[in-house]
Amino acid sequence: MLHYSTYSSANSDQSKTVQRWAEEIERLTDGKVQVEFHYSQSLIGADSALQATLDGRTDLAQVGSMYAASDLPMYTVTELPFETQNPKAQMTAIERLYNENTTFREDFDRQGAKLLFPLPLGAVVLGLNEPADSPADLRGRSIRSGGLTSEVLLTANVNPVAMTANDIYESMERGIIDGYSAIAAANLPAFSLSEATPYLVNPGIGTFASSIVIMNVELFESMPQAYQEAIEQASAQSIDVGLKEMDAAGEVACNDLLASNAVLSEFADADIERWSEQVDIASNWIDRYARRSYDAQSVLEDYRRIIDEEERETSYADPLLSCLERAR
Repeated sequence: MLHYSTYSSANSDQSKTVQRWAEEIERLTDGKVQVEFHYSQSLIGADSALQATLDGRTDLAQVGSMYAASDLPMYTVTELPFETQNPKAQMTAIERLYNENTTFREDFDRQGAKLLFPLPLGAVVLGLNEPADSPADLRGRSIRSGGLTSEVLLTANVNPVAMTANDIYESMERGIIDGYSAIAAANLPAFSLSEATPYLVNPGIGTFASSIVIMNVELFESMPQAYQEAIEQASAQSIDVGLKEMDAAGEVACNDLLASNAVLSEFADADIERWSEQVDIASNWIDRYARRSYDAQSVLEDYRRIIDEEERETSYADPLLSCLERAR
């Protein structure tokens, strides 16, 4: 029995992805390898997931990039804004960086963690109580945010407010915040936001974070070869599985948004380009980790190269973009 710990709820698209992964492993091993799930931080906290996997408190865990900066700093390249709005390209880039970029891989090897597969997340949405046609219209608003998305919003003179996703709905209702970000379209139903968001905007920031499933390397290598192969085989299918689960959750969100007469829009390409030029987060990211002797430049260059290659190979559209098409 393998124990999997996650900060996600049981009905999230991320948990459903791992559930299907576990079902496939059980099938491939004739029931000899099974997975017990511990949802919503019931076993370990999100910020201790990696270390808990290494010290044996859990066998597998969901690790979020926002909690991994100290242990897996190169993995935080996935949080850089304005890189891609295609989550399939981002997820594939994570796998390829792990296999192709030495600097990226060394963080995992140093920790003794094996990356099994990335989980779906999607591009950031901007939910607002009042409309906004451009980043300039956000000036002075208090918007829930987190991670590097907060740094982007600061350049638009926004007041980023830190709070859990569970608190967004009530805070919007009470006027404590004017909107929310640092969340993807597929996550809206889980927090009752898809029926209570008057204005939903694609701000063009794109993928803003990531999470992955990891396993202790020593545990993996101690397993019989047939079990290792089953885990590898199931993991190789998990990006496609995750995208299907995210699409299903995104469709629910879109149906709810359209039924509630929410106004869906996106910032103009020219406004997004000007906004991205004001943000120097990527250079700061490189400099910060170069001072710690990381070849962060090579990681970012490979990340961008892989993103470019993958975007040319796929027609996948983020649930937010698909919903915008339906709303037109």
